[in-house]
Amino acid sequence: MRRSAGGQKQLDEGDLRRRIYLIANLRMSGQIDEMARHFAPDVAMHYHCLNGVFFLPQVLLGRAAFRENIRLFDMEFELLDGEVIDVLLENESAAVRWRSSWRHRGTGRTLALETAYFLSWKNGLIAEAHEYMDYHGIVALAGA
Repeated sequence: MRRSAGGQKQLDEGDLRRRIYLIANLRMSGQIDEMARHFAPDVAMHYHCLNGVFFLPQVLLGRAAFRENIRLFDMEFELLDGEVIDVLLENESAAVRWRSSWRHRGTGRTLALETAYFLSWKNGLIAEAHEYMDYHGIVALAGA
C-alpha cells in the first residue's frame, strides 16, 4: 500500500488482487461483517441484471444497506461454494468474474452461477461496486 500526494491510501496491484481473494473467502465462510469492512462506509452498490422476480435492480448506499441485501439474499439462497475466475486490474479499478454454486432454500435446487463485479477503490476500500449476476440462473434455481 502506498500513499497518494493527497495522503490517501492507495493499493498496488498485488494488494488489490490479495484483497479481492480475501473478500471472496470471507463471503464463502459467511463472515459478512468482516467482508464489509473492506467497503467504504458510504459505498455505492449497484445491482444490475436482477429482473424483479426476487430483487429489483437498484443502487444501495452504505455498508448497512449492503449487509442487509446480503442477509435478504441469503434467506432465499444458500451459498455452497465459489471461486474467483478472473481478475483484471487497472489503477484502482478491478473487474472480477466469480463462479458460485447456490441452493434455493425453498425448492432445494442447486445451480452454478457466474457474476461479474466492477470495483472502484478509494483510500484502500471499495467505494463503488457494480454487480452483474446471472439472473436467468437465479430464476431457474428458484423454479419461478
